[in-house]
Amino acid sequence: MSRPAHSDPGTTRVAVVQRGSALGDLAANLAVAVREIGHAAAQGIELLVFPECFLHGYLFETAEDVHRVAVALDDPVLDPLHSAISRTRLSVVIGLLEHGADGRVYNTALALGPAGRLGHYRKQHLPFMGADRFVAPGDDGAPRVFDIPAGRIGLMICFDLRFPESARELALTGADLIAMPAAWPDTATTLADLVPRVRAWENHVFLAIADRPDEEAGMRFLGRSQLVGPEAEVVLDAGATPGTFAADLDLTRARTKTMTFIPGEYEVRIFGARRPGSYGALTDPDLPAQGREHLA
Repeated sequence: MSRPAHSDPGTTRVAVVQRGSALGDLAANLAVAVREIGHAAAQGIELLVFPECFLHGYLFETAEDVHRVAVALDDPVLDPLHSAISRTRLSVVIGLLEHGADGRVYNTALALGPAGRLGHYRKQHLPFMGADRFVAPGDDGAPRVFDIPAGRIGLMICFDLRFPESARELALTGADLIAMPAAWPDTATTLADLVPRVRAWENHVFLAIADRPDEEAGMRFLGRSQLVGPEAEVVLDAGATPGTFAADLDLTRARTKTMTFIPGEYEVRIFGARRPGSYGALTDPDLPAQGREHLA
């Protein structure tokens, strides 16, 4: 497929899918995903990000239900996804409940390209909400940053956004853009207003956040899917409208980590000025237990 006329040289067309899921209906959600992939390919989109747990829904009530619907990443039931993407130049990030080889279930973001699976990421930070009450935290040490034709994408999921270390790790390992499937409840307005811009700005990366705009099991989701640039600029905010929203992004902007205002006099090196040896408390798992119950 040739590059469409609306896409400038040196830019990547990135899109976020803001749609809900049918709770527990993998076949229906797969059909929607395949349709969206076809539409995106026809529009020249090169990276397409779906919401969290898109293939299954999110607000399950029991661990048994979560285990019942989860699928292995190599399950043939996912073949329609691979087939749809293989006919395109698309890279796709989509959320699902993964049945791991260890018998545990994970809230996973799966990254796919025309040649097959690029990789996956298992959500590390779990709120007490929906399916996350019944899944294991990701700790498999698998890479979280993957090459696509346009650059390098890193993966995190929803609640991970609240932890600055998560986005910083992705930026330090070379991500130009962080793709983040989400399931923000409608109470998360402050999170949507402020935190994506801060994470993009403090790491000088792009963020592509895909959220739901619908209702499931009595809970309203916020929508507010976003594309955010390295200078904290909101390239788009989808509001509460269902649909697929795209913009052309120059991902190479994320590779400069020095802000030069007056050469030789006023320069800010956001990575070069780091002092990792001074941050020991950040990785001390016992710190909350040391008389600081308010941190637990």
